[in-house]
Amino acid sequence: MDGVLTERTLNGASNRRQCAASAVILITVFTCSEVRLCEAQTAAPSPISKPARVEKLGPDTLRVGNVRIDTARKEISVKGVVTDANILEFIAATKGGRKAYESALELETNAFDFNLGLILIGLDQSRSVVPKMHLDPAVPLGDPLEIWVEWDQPGGRRKIRAEQLVYNTHAKSTLPEGPWVYTGSLFSAQNGAYLAEVQGTLIGFVHSPSCVIDSPRPLSPGTYGNDVINPALNLKAGMAVEVIVRALPRAR
Repeated sequence: MDGVLTERTLNGASNRRQCAASAVILITVFTCSEVRLCEAQTAAPSPISKPARVEKLGPDTLRVGNVRIDTARKEISVKGVVTDANILEFIAATKGGRKAYESALELETNAFDFNLGLILIGLDQSRSVVPKMHLDPAVPLGDPLEIWVEWDQPGGRRKIRAEQLVYNTHAKSTLPEGPWVYTGSLFSAQNGAYLAEVQGTLIGFVHSPSCVIDSPRPLSPGTYGNDVINPALNLKAGMAVEVIVRALPRAR
């Protein structure tokens, strides 16, 4: 039976802030063997983008906008391009996102669809500790996941861990290999806006409250401005890539 997406938006001009912060999307995904109900909070759609409907493509395959979801493998995938960023704070930004100039990749999605895709593979923000500020010295916590980047090059398809995208010219090394965490981003206390959509930040490594996915690695003190796209990968601005995010088992 096909998946059904139901949106319930609480309207009322006298209570816009409450509506923006508490609008609820209920997603009911029907498969041949199970019925699964996922509930996610989202801000009211911005003038730039709005959440897409959930489409069922197969027994274990869904699509939200340009984000493909494999519920059996617990992974999402989305295409994008390499940016011309000179200094990095983020792995990936939304298409046309404000922070694309500090991101290695620009993905063909908005933050609503990207976040919803992660919820549909079982990630839960209630288990997260979100950074309180940009460059928060505290390490973010959340459901663990791994991130892979693929692209075509002479000789065949190449696949790397996202950590290899970032090269620190001071430390002469890439990010330490290991899991990332789902933090889900936050809603603005001022106007209820979804920060990941406002900033266009999907995956970061500098402990930012706006990111949907962040790095649990400690920040390297005194090295701001030294993180660049790994020159050893020979990635050029505009090259097509695909990002795969896969949920990992949680520690018990």
